[in-house]
Amino acid sequence: MRRYFAIVVLLIAALGIYALRHLGEWLELDEPLQPAKAIVVMGGGIPFRAIEAANLYKAKWAGEVWITQGAINSASILLARIGIPQGTEEDTNELILEKLGVPTDAIHLIPERVQNSVAEEKAILHYAGNSLRVPLILVSSKYHTRRLRVIWDKVNGKDAPLIVRYAPEEPYDAARWWSNTSDALSTFKELFGILNAKAGFPIEPRDR
Repeated sequence: MRRYFAIVVLLIAALGIYALRHLGEWLELDEPLQPAKAIVVMGGGIPFRAIEAANLYKAKWAGEVWITQGAINSASILLARIGIPQGTEEDTNELILEKLGVPTDAIHLIPERVQNSVAEEKAILHYAGNSLRVPLILVSSKYHTRRLRVIWDKVNGKDAPLIVRYAPEEPYDAARWWSNTSDALSTFKELFGILNAKAGFPIEPRDR
């Protein structure tokens, strides 16, 4: 009996090690493209997400590029108070898109400011119209794409069509995510975020 118990423990441990080893690859989600209503640059990941959005626009997957806007944080407020202006993330993304050939009239700022991915995806669907029938293409970081899909299905429903794509030039070593602190922190943060979403957000999300 002890022998069988030991075998079961070893098998569980081996499966756990295997799952951890391939966690980074599982987080990456790059769904097949099709013509879309708009390409959305998700917050963060400057300049990589905007660059990929421009590439998708030039490949004619959509006729518009939307940019989300983050909430004004306390650091920006304090800097402005002492006379040091700080450019916003959305301004930088807009400049990148224009520099890469996206026409100004094809770039749209989603007006609602958001402070986390849940609010961000709700704002995107609200801007698109709740009767969305043509998919949106959401562009984010490699490690963040799985969580985007989980959150979208949770808060917007699987009937709202979506395509999740990642920015291929943004550094993230999915095959060896444990080899540096940046990738390791990103990986565990995303795993925690996915578990939190699956559980119905018992812990309030605070960042994108």
